Amino acid sequence: MRLMLAAIALVAHSSLPLAAFAQDAPIPRSPDGKPDLQGFWSSHFMTPLERPEGMTGLIVPRDKAAEALKEMTPDIGEVYDPELEFNPFPGALLEMNGELRSSLLTLPEDGLLPYTSLAKATMDHFKQEYDNPEDRPGAERCTDSLNYPPWLINTELIPHQIVQTPTAVVLTTEDLDSTRIISLAGPIPPDSVRTLAGQARGVWEGDTLVVTTSHIRISDRRGVSWRGDAMITEDSRIIERFRLLSANELLYQFTIEDPSLYKTAWLGEYVMTRSARPVYEYACHEGNHALYGILGAARLGKQETKKPN
Repeated sequence: MRLMLAAIALVAHSSLPLAAFAQDAPIPRSPDGKPDLQGFWSSHFMTPLERPEGMTGLIVPRDKAAEALKEMTPDIGEVYDPELEFNPFPGALLEMNGELRSSLLTLPEDGLLPYTSLAKATMDHFKQEYDNPEDRPGAERCTDSLNYPPWLINTELIPHQIVQTPTAVVLTTEDLDSTRIISLAGPIPPDSVRTLAGQARGVWEGDTLVVTTSHIRISDRRGVSWRGDAMITEDSRIIERFRLLSANELLYQFTIEDPSLYKTAWLGEYVMTRSARPVYEYACHEGNHALYGILGAARLGKQETKKPN
């Protein structure tokens, strides 16, 4: 582990600064000839995974961009809860190939995840109140990471870092359980070896790194977990594709294969840009330390208040 951390630190300090990459320069390559994905990456848009209700079509005309952004922006009044209503995304839509987009989903064409009836019933169950510690969501308990696949929107506030060698790619982020190791060689572990992040295997298909993750462990007793707005089970396979479009642009595509949750195949994609902002240490304990207060306050709120005589 110490050798791995030392290697990550060495590569991070030896990475070229953002200014060293001209926008029209050829994509950087590692000594083995593969595209060099190393560096810090972040996204700068607020387009959601699924298309907002009432919006039609993947492409948003530029004269309709302000209207679309208004639909995606939460309505925050004079008094608000920053834990629930803080919106860290900049006021811009995802732009790809010179076009503004209404969703990260490109398939299906309606921009909505093709959930099965079982998945919808599970979602309804999740809408019920959380009465016990075991019911609290993993993100609140600091057990689910933004670095788990698939990567959903990460802003400049929480950037990703990629470290690359001929036999492995390491993905880290400024979030809990921050390091994910993608093996480019070696055997696939037995089914019993499972982690919250899953076991990832990568292969280069031309200049695209294709990563397949399986062997996922679900800690929630209901047997499902959430990756942003996307649902997974222990049977899910997550496929990610990383490809440099230029020296400073990284195309990220992702899908989840799980017939119990999704009726048809679907595809999401977005572009990340190279960032000069490094990844800092992250600690998450709030949900664990505050669990007594969270449950206690909720239960007090359910008690009947005696009316004064």
